[in-house]
Amino acid sequence: MKWVGVIVFFILVYRPLTGQSPYMLRGDQTYHTYDRMEIMQKGDTSMVNSINNYDRKQTIDYFKKVWKNDDLTPADRFDLLHIFSDNLEFLDEKKEVVNTDTLDLFKTRDFNIGVQNDMDITKERFQRIPFLKYFYKSQANFLQLETPAFSVFINPVAHMSYLKESGNENVIFQNTRGIEIRAYIDQKVYIYTQLLENQRSYLSFIDDRIQKFGTIPGQGSWKNYESSVIGKLKGYDFFNARAYVGFNPVKSINMEFGHGNHFIGNGIRSLLLSDYSHNYFYLKFNTRIWKFQYQNIFAEMAPTSTLFNQDDKLLPKKYTATHYLAFKPNTKFEVGLFETVIFTRENHFEFQYLNPVILYRAVEHFLDSPDNVMLGLNVKWNTVKGISLYGQLILDEFKLSEVRKRSGWWANKFGGQFGIKYINVLGVDHLDLQVEYNVVRPYTYAHRDTLRSLPQYSVANYSHVNQPLAHPLGANFNEFVILGRYKPNSRIYVFVKALFTTYGEDRTGENWGGNILLPLESRQQDYGNVIGQGLKTNVKAINLDLSYEIYHNYFIDFQAMWRQTTSDVIKNQHYLGGGFRINIANITYDY
Repeated sequence: MKWVGVIVFFILVYRPLTGQSPYMLRGDQTYHTYDRMEIMQKGDTSMVNSINNYDRKQTIDYFKKVWKNDDLTPADRFDLLHIFSDNLEFLDEKKEVVNTDTLDLFKTRDFNIGVQNDMDITKERFQRIPFLKYFYKSQANFLQLETPAFSVFINPVAHMSYLKESGNENVIFQNTRGIEIRAYIDQKVYIYTQLLENQRSYLSFIDDRIQKFGTIPGQGSWKNYESSVIGKLKGYDFFNARAYVGFNPVKSINMEFGHGNHFIGNGIRSLLLSDYSHNYFYLKFNTRIWKFQYQNIFAEMAPTSTLFNQDDKLLPKKYTATHYLAFKPNTKFEVGLFETVIFTRENHFEFQYLNPVILYRAVEHFLDSPDNVMLGLNVKWNTVKGISLYGQLILDEFKLSEVRKRSGWWANKFGGQFGIKYINVLGVDHLDLQVEYNVVRPYTYAHRDTLRSLPQYSVANYSHVNQPLAHPLGANFNEFVILGRYKPNSRIYVFVKALFTTYGEDRTGENWGGNILLPLESRQQDYGNVIGQGLKTNVKAINLDLSYEIYHNYFIDFQAMWRQTTSDVIKNQHYLGGGFRINIANITYDY
């Protein structure tokens, strides 16, 4: 209640400000378009893109500058116009109507690309005569209302898919329906809501993980589902909600309050903070001063899942406090320092961690606490036009003398990432390549505190609802990922991903450091720990995803994967299929 009172006070007292806005969801094509434009140095920007929840307004302001660049290709211009259409609220007004074509829901219309480079991008450019008087007044928005004091944009969300997996008699399907709402009040307050109702089954390697950890990747509570109409159609039934409100109490500070998740980094994965886990309750501050951006996230999480919390009891709570300070001296270089603490109290937050500028290790000394503190580094460097290097370092615990001895001491817990992005490979427009290597030592992210009701699991490990807050594999792994993207024309998207991973699994009753939920006291040995220890498991996988945009943000998908897992047995888990989706990214699980 204290924080709600503070937020209401600022909303009522402060004058209207042009501030931040809802962030774009990860998986949106905007992220890659931004990467392309910045790596090709099409325009200067102070926006920190290692905080991978891109603010819509800031992103559009950058793209407006890029639009005036004379050497954009027609495909580049189409990408930008597509994004402008999705974010009309940040475009300028214009008195005369530029386009009054009647909307045809079943015909996709390419934007007018043959324009002068200095032509202004205005709202009217994207307006259409509405369908049935009210719907699709613009190409991207199903329903919109704009007044001087209030505006709202409402869109349906749907994802229907069917996959056939070799050796699996069950139907692999997804049936997701929902709604997305963006709203703005007096240019001071923004509101975002996405509500999704799901019935879904998963590929066998993902289903094995669900059964092991009692949780669906990226989801919370669930129940079993079996169709009474279609045979062999069974899986899980679950509901997901992302919702938050934000505003700027002063020009340089943004506050955001709600349920969601976050991602810090420039890679396919993040070893610092990823969006793999379920949405959580958070209070976030973003401060921008000169070439610095400082983000604070205070969050309430759950140390276990509903499946392991029997008798319909309230889930126990744990908390995190995260600092991330990024410095971007120019468009080519960016460096960020990361710090987080994970802790539990008897259903209350440790208020000393609300200090936004102190080091959490110092607070630990004040409290004489057993809390889990981790430090990290994120770096990005756009070396030349078209090439970007990036990397991360995560430090949980380590002792330099043991590192030098190469003793394999269990408490040397750290990991690293290195990646490269290559835009327009060999001069081919919109053929982009990304290569990434991730490695994390055993027992990293794990901790020692346990609950009386769940003594087999630690509380202050780096997870939420039994899902890692960093890499999906937890720890004790190395991974090599190659991602290729190609757009042969404005409507076709081609994604190819190759994955090569080695990790260590636990046999019954063992703890070799891969499962970050297990308490550190249950470790197998103090010395001689190496990556992949335990039941050594190798995964090789190649994904192919093809998408065709039949109408703005309406996609038909084709998907295929060849996957082989080798441990004490060899498992082939290939699949083939496709689907249809509206206003939602095609998220695949491939660890």
